[in-house]
Amino acid sequence: MALDVAYQRVQPQTDLKGSLLFKYRLAKGLTMVSLLAIVLMAASSIFYPNFMYTTDSNSGGDTTSDSTNQPSQNNQDGRCYLPATMKMPTSPDGSYTPPVPHRSLVRAVNFASPEEYQGYCEQYDQEIGGYSDVWKYNENGECGNWQEKYIKLHKESMDIMEKYKNGDFPSDIDVADRPKFISYLCKEVPKDSNRGCGGLADRMGGMISTMFYALLTDRAYLLNWAEMNPLPLEAVLERPHVEWSHDPEEMEALFTDERNELLGYQKVDTLNKKAKVLTNIIFPDGGEHTEWKDLWNGTYVEVRSNRGYILRTFEVSKKYAKIANDMGLTTENAFRCLTNFLFRPTIGARRFLNAYKQLFAMESVLSIGIQVRTDDNALANPEFDVNNLEKWGHFVKCAADLAAFKKRDHHNHIVFFLVTDSAHLRDEFISMNSNRELAAKYIPEDILGISSMVITGLPIEHIEPDQIAKYIDVKQHREVNLARMTPGVNSAFMENWLLGETQYRVISIQGYGKMAAFYSGDDKTSISMPKPSKVNDVFVNPDISCASDDSFTTFKWLSNTWSLG
Repeated sequence: MALDVAYQRVQPQTDLKGSLLFKYRLAKGLTMVSLLAIVLMAASSIFYPNFMYTTDSNSGGDTTSDSTNQPSQNNQDGRCYLPATMKMPTSPDGSYTPPVPHRSLVRAVNFASPEEYQGYCEQYDQEIGGYSDVWKYNENGECGNWQEKYIKLHKESMDIMEKYKNGDFPSDIDVADRPKFISYLCKEVPKDSNRGCGGLADRMGGMISTMFYALLTDRAYLLNWAEMNPLPLEAVLERPHVEWSHDPEEMEALFTDERNELLGYQKVDTLNKKAKVLTNIIFPDGGEHTEWKDLWNGTYVEVRSNRGYILRTFEVSKKYAKIANDMGLTTENAFRCLTNFLFRPTIGARRFLNAYKQLFAMESVLSIGIQVRTDDNALANPEFDVNNLEKWGHFVKCAADLAAFKKRDHHNHIVFFLVTDSAHLRDEFISMNSNRELAAKYIPEDILGISSMVITGLPIEHIEPDQIAKYIDVKQHREVNLARMTPGVNSAFMENWLLGETQYRVISIQGYGKMAAFYSGDDKTSISMPKPSKVNDVFVNPDISCASDDSFTTFKWLSNTWSLG
């Protein structure tokens, strides 16, 4: 039975008071914010189609994170998206596994054209969580036609060497045509001398030049770094085409036999030689009359060197320049082609490098490398590192001028990639991605909005700790062992490789940047920068214009400086 209650109309309330009023206003405000966010997301999807909106914790809480947490090839829109933080799977062969690429990489990739973004994303393996490890070499003959012939010669020579080790010296080998060998040796750094083989740039100059000599004289090439100087090179690089690993003591013992005409051991030392002296050693009878096959006539020649002479050969000797040219080697590609023939990064390093290389190679991206060599104090005592943009900002300003000068219509984005030995400087540089007021001090307004700062985030270590300890008071001594040195040595190689992959470079005048310039394979794409001067205890940055083709340093000039070339 229904209750007999008269219906009463509830009178509307004209005022909301207290907590009810607060809740109403809060709900209204959140609704407006949500609507605004939807409008902004819709608008940004037009201009930045590669960005995904997420609350990924790896993005620092930014609601406009660079991408979703997991890559997917099967999104509803059929597109591939990168994770906010790329993973780095453990290397399956037990070799070095780098840390994950720095988040600035993915941020920069998101500004690529939609087509290039998709091509980039599809090379990220979602199953293993890592980038492609493919490492191509001479696929289109860009490095010439000598590789198969040299690989065959090297293998045959090494097979005969194995017979020598077993005491078997075949009687059918003609003494004049006997297999010959040349090795590059980097011995341990002497405790009380500067006669070591130096840092990476010095070593690379010596190693690649010795290979150049081996190629032009039909010698099998071998290579060895002393085990803790600072580690075996085999721990950093693979041997993709020829087996250069060997035991120097075993070779010296084997070939030191004056009674056997098939043997013969000879030492060559060009450490720290000046340009004129080195030229006289390499070409004692002049460029056209010196016979390299007779220059060092030992069956086994062991070379200690921290000097390069590849470009010097092209300049001094028309005879050997022609031989090299006929093989497909030139002043521009020789260093890069020989380096990539001898060495391949281990699988983890390849994945890391490819993730950056693909960005730098994009048609819609203009990549400018910046390499700032501060001083060994920043490496030896990082707790006292005071390097900053105020001191080194002229490098960034030069790079920005260069970018504005070289930007073309198809460049939708500019990437500034920094390599430095100062963690403090690197941190301040990357902060310009969020601190646009700071960035505006160094990058012009007309390109600032389309610019990204990118770093690797790899550990910064010195590869020759015993060397710097001779002239710098190292406050915290670090034990030299394989585990501790492996990340730093890999970083040195990897960042040099990447610096050479950028389209243009602003580099310190010392050897490290020069090696990257040579590795780039493009002359007149690097600008060598002077160090800042100090006036009344204040650093004064040089006033340099880098918006001109006249600003570029030539390979010829570089080959006459520092560790030569």
